[in-house]
Amino acid sequence: MSAKPVLVLSVAAAVLVAGGARVATGAPGQGRIAFARDLGGLSGDLTSLYTVRPDGTGMRRVTAPPTLQALGGDSGPTWSPNGLRLVFERNLPYWGTDRIKLMTVSSRGGVARQFTSGPFDAMPSWSPDGRRIAFTRIVPSLVSPSAPLFTVDRSGRHAARLVGGDVNLTAAWSPDGKTIAFSRVAAGADEPLAEATLFLANADGSNLRQLGNEPVHGVSPSWSPDGKRLAFVSFADENAPPCPANSCPPSGELYVIGSDGSGLTRLTRSRADDEHPTWSPAGTRLAFASGFSLRSQGHAPWLMTMPARGGKAVRIGRFSGVVDPAWSPAGVR
Repeated sequence: MSAKPVLVLSVAAAVLVAGGARVATGAPGQGRIAFARDLGGLSGDLTSLYTVRPDGTGMRRVTAPPTLQALGGDSGPTWSPNGLRLVFERNLPYWGTDRIKLMTVSSRGGVARQFTSGPFDAMPSWSPDGRRIAFTRIVPSLVSPSAPLFTVDRSGRHAARLVGGDVNLTAAWSPDGKTIAFSRVAAGADEPLAEATLFLANADGSNLRQLGNEPVHGVSPSWSPDGKRLAFVSFADENAPPCPANSCPPSGELYVIGSDGSGLTRLTRSRADDEHPTWSPAGTRLAFASGFSLRSQGHAPWLMTMPARGGKAVRIGRFSGVVDPAWSPAGVR
């Protein structure tokens, strides 16, 4: 699940280029890209997991969530280091209430099995050694809702709190497994997406610190394979198309920054909402979702890739409704 729908609902239930882009014809990178696909094309409809090659061929459906309400579904896939499995979040609303648990499935598809007990576990991230998965556990409360980071082992057991305090989202392990990057929002923030700030912590939760000397606002941090840079989403630019409703979410733009907080660089400048960057195994390209919340504004989200240092973005395939892309390790076919 992307950080945006999580924060747009309520903290308790939700901490639950418009046209003309050319379609990629080459193979910019190795492996496959996993993503959730909204079959209705608009946020809030039923989502299932798919994978596709970086040239847009060989799309494969991985999950079919068992919901009777045509709402919720599967999102937020993260690859095991060997590329054989995916851990993801399954949201099966029940009488208007989200019930989110982590699940695991073969990356080639099959029967998914429950990985955590929930009822509000989201945004998983697999450690590079394959031994642990970090995730956000939402703790609803009318007085003081929170969303600490937890970890579980690769069997989904031995859950342990990693980082507490306020609302902690979109954890990401560094390639060497020593550091976790994540986004923190103060509970009750007036503009949670705009105010979200990037933090780092050691893999055991110690040495909690802000990324850089000055606050870096954003969500969905993603480490480059060499561990020297982080791509993330910022909402500071307010580069969104006109919206007929006050409740329209802001549009994100992609940025990269050094892991020491230096060299902040903006990568995208479209009016579309650019979300959830993920690095190719070689570190030369980024995949992301880019689209609009309303059909009157433009197309539903496409899967896009672009050079990691900036440049022209290209559309992958001809499908839409893309959520939460995640690039596999090298060698996955």
